[in-house]
Amino acid sequence: MENQIIKLTTVDSTNNYTAKLITQTKIPFGTVIMADFQSEGKGQRNQPWVSEKSKNLLVSIFVNSSFLNTKSIFYLSKITALALREFIFDTLQIETIIKWPNDIIIGDKKIAGILIENQWKNNYIRSSIIGLGININQVVFPKKLNAISFKKISGKNYDLTLLLNLLNSKFNSWFSILKNQELAVIDKEYHDNLLNYGNWSIYRTKEIQFKAKLCNVNQLGLLTLELEDGKEQQFSLKEVSQVI
Repeated sequence: MENQIIKLTTVDSTNNYTAKLITQTKIPFGTVIMADFQSEGKGQRNQPWVSEKSKNLLVSIFVNSSFLNTKSIFYLSKITALALREFIFDTLQIETIIKWPNDIIIGDKKIAGILIENQWKNNYIRSSIIGLGININQVVFPKKLNAISFKKISGKNYDLTLLLNLLNSKFNSWFSILKNQELAVIDKEYHDNLLNYGNWSIYRTKEIQFKAKLCNVNQLGLLTLELEDGKEQQFSLKEVSQVI
């Protein structure tokens, strides 16, 4: 997949910009939008994504996801997380963990996040915008974010354009694996690197906090947990969060 790169100085969010762009003009699949600063960066659960200007990778990748269906769309999130893991390892030689549904963490600190927004037509997926925020050269973060960055780990400054080229390469490789329908390969790699997979840990809903074992993340992105009474229950992103 060829990557045309569009670089912006300031934008509300790269996902919003991409969504508007594809309604106004025809851009090729694989186009990457990169911004120095987002005034309204978006994370999951309607949380803002905070980033200092020109310090981090803030990108959106426009892809043809029409080969997926509504029951397999979460594979896009899985392969993106795996691409991020490889990208970070190749640069820092440090292993990361995937925290369901879409954060990449080192220890208990977030280094990257994913926000995917899909375009639909007549109940079919037409395309997807994959938003990525990766903490690179920023070293000061609000305490509530519990974040870490490349520079905080290594002490080095990084060239964002060079890193983007490596990121694109890793993503394209995993996207090809998905297009080839190698779902078993994706599932194994994803679960092998998933926080608390097969282990008991603490989860929280709006009402309660409880202990459960993480059994699976299915192709819809639903979390399957084994409860202490031995029963299994599935949860969506909006229903439960994992306590680190």
